[in-house]
Order: sequence, then structure tokens, then C-alpha cells
Amino acid sequence: MPEELQKDPLTRRQFLWMGTLGTFTGVVLTVPSAVFVLDPAIKDVLLERSDVPAEWKEVGSVFEIPASEAVEHLVEFTQKQTYDAGEPAVNGTGAKVETMTNAVLLSWRDGKLPSVLSTRDEGPLPKTQIKELERDLNALSNHCAHLGCPVRWSSETQDILCPCHGGIYDINGDHTGGPPAHGLWHYVSRIREDGTILVKHEFYVQQKGQIGPGVKTKPYVV
Repeated sequence: MPEELQKDPLTRRQFLWMGTLGTFTGVVLTVPSAVFVLDPAIKDVLLERSDVPAEWKEVGSVFEIPASEAVEHLVEFTQKQTYDAGEPAVNGTGAKVETMTNAVLLSWRDGKLPSVLSTRDEGPLPKTQIKELERDLNALSNHCAHLGCPVRWSSETQDILCPCHGGIYDINGDHTGGPPAHGLWHYVSRIREDGTILVKHEFYVQQKGQIGPGVKTKPYVV
């Protein structure tokens, strides 16, 4: 047999070079799809951006929240599709408007009805009273701070309970028991002169006993 046919057609260097080239090609083909899939997490955690536009949504009225209770309201947020390079669809364009429905738990700090509600005169709320109401309002996410299970208010125990792993929160959303590392997320909220409550898909975590907005968190899709 001729000598040239007995030789290995690939040298060790050529073999290693082909392996490196194959790995590089795999990375080039994989990274775009990985970024495509992980885009929401990258935006939420690293870039502090969210697929939910920063728009205000109505969610009940200050006159509908009783003392010593937390009431649940559903709110629909417009959501830009993760893999849509354009803007969220708008009504009237013929395109489908995508939304996500979240639940908000509304209550008063420590369950006490603000005095301004019992002494309110007819007409729009003064700015001083609005500030007082905004200070005392709890607009809580209904997703447990542990693993995101939906929590519920218990009138019997006067607690907010997580049915999945036993997380317990008080009426202010402060953590009082179970595995969560901190209290419930508070929606960024404001109140109109007519008493309408507005929330935005932005959140902060409040230190126990603190009055007013706490530590702002990165946008968190819940």
C-alpha cells in the first residue's frame, strides 16, 4: 500500500483546530437564540427594564376600602410581547392588544381608616388630604415574596396568607412568618382628587414599620 495512504489524514493540530472551529460555530448559532429566550430576564434583572409600559391604571377608590380589611382588585396592564420588536399593539390598529391581569390588595395602614375620610366634605379631595391618604394606603402585590404564589386575605386571622409554603404577612404586607425573606411588594400608587386609586407596574419593598415608599426595586414582572 502506498505510504501516503497509510498516514493519518488529520494532524493533531488540525484536529484541535477543527474542534475549536466547531465550538465557535456552535456558540455563534446558540447565543442569539439564548438571548432571544432570556431577553425578559436580562431586561428585568440586569437592565432594570420591563415589558410592561409605565402607565397608570385605575384600581378602585379610597372610599371602597373598609377598616381592618384588605380588598382585592384586578387590574390589566398592557404588555409588550417579548419577541415583538415593535411597540405594543394599540386599539384601533386592527392588531390584538396583549394584556396581563394582576391582583392588587388594597388596605389602610394598620387597618385604621384615615380620619380624613370620616370628616371629608363634598367636592374634590384637597392636596393635603391626598398626601395623607397616599401615606396610609397599602397597594400590595398578591404574589408571595417567596416563590410568587398568590396570597389571600384572611378576615379570621387578620393576616395575608400564602397557601403554598405558609408565608404570613400582616395587613401592611410586612412579613410575620414563614419562608419569605421580606414583605410583599408594594405597587407605586397615587390618588386622584376624586379618590380614584392609580397603580403603576413598578414596585418597592417597605421596611417593617416604615411609613411611605420604601426601597425601590428593579422592575419585577409579577
